[in-house]
Amino acid sequence: MHDFILHHYEFSPFSEKIRTLLGHKNAHYKTVNVPIIMPKPDLVTLTGGYRKTPVLQHNNHIYCDTRLMARVIDEQCGGESIFPSSLSLTTNTLAAWADQHLFSVAVALAFSPAGFKAFRQRVSEKFVEDFVNDRAKMRQGGSGLSMDANTALQLLPIYLQQMEQQLSTDGSYMCGEQISIADFSIYHCLWFINNNAGVCMLLEGYRQLNLWFENMKAIGHGFPTSIDATAAIDVAHSAPTVSFSNSEFLVVNGFGFGDRVEIIPTDYGIAPVTGELIVSKTDEVAVKRMDEKVGEVYVHFPRVGYKMITA
Repeated sequence: MHDFILHHYEFSPFSEKIRTLLGHKNAHYKTVNVPIIMPKPDLVTLTGGYRKTPVLQHNNHIYCDTRLMARVIDEQCGGESIFPSSLSLTTNTLAAWADQHLFSVAVALAFSPAGFKAFRQRVSEKFVEDFVNDRAKMRQGGSGLSMDANTALQLLPIYLQQMEQQLSTDGSYMCGEQISIADFSIYHCLWFINNNAGVCMLLEGYRQLNLWFENMKAIGHGFPTSIDATAAIDVAHSAPTVSFSNSEFLVVNGFGFGDRVEIIPTDYGIAPVTGELIVSKTDEVAVKRMDEKVGEVYVHFPRVGYKMITA
């Protein structure tokens, strides 16, 4: 039991990435269902403003972005790592491409005429209007999720054929015989496409890729237990505070231990999180923040995909 709490919603593709990783690790964990659209008062109380889904909580440590969550889960749950050192550049670069570019393809297909028609058949018209407005606001000021449907329709078969060819020659997984972070990142994008009745047929006809997809799906989600948001906030509030040291603090761009900073996503969901900088590593930063409702919490981010400025 690693005391992880996953804040997610069922149809979130990035949540599926983390749920499947937790399944791969046979993890026992708790889940909190969060709203699909804003407002998300309990979530942003924990994060300090970060609104994307999912968020991973471990006591009063709050982890934002699946890039970092995956590393935390991999380290704490043990077993064979999904970050093989011999393929560090290959797997991490492929995962980043999937999380950013391939995900943009999947989103563009979801908003294509066929994809959006299928979406509208599953939900109320009021929710459709609210969802569209929410996602439009989420894109404001960012550089991500700007692909149009026609471009996505041209690109997808190229990528699917490349995946099919690689899986046919190099092993059971995207980078060979060992499952890696690249598999989980590509899987959640294709899972998102597969779940949309208007565009799922685009994945048909790729024998090895579909076999890989079914094997990834069969991993499952481990052993989740649902709790409510109040219980998760209570966990954070009752956790002991941590004394951080600057002995392993990496000074980057002049930001020092204890500086007051804002950490801001650069792709979409541009909402700053403000706090005292207490962790600085090669690809991780964290701020300490105080909140009347949750107490002292430590909000962690990867460096890739974020910028840091003086608050």
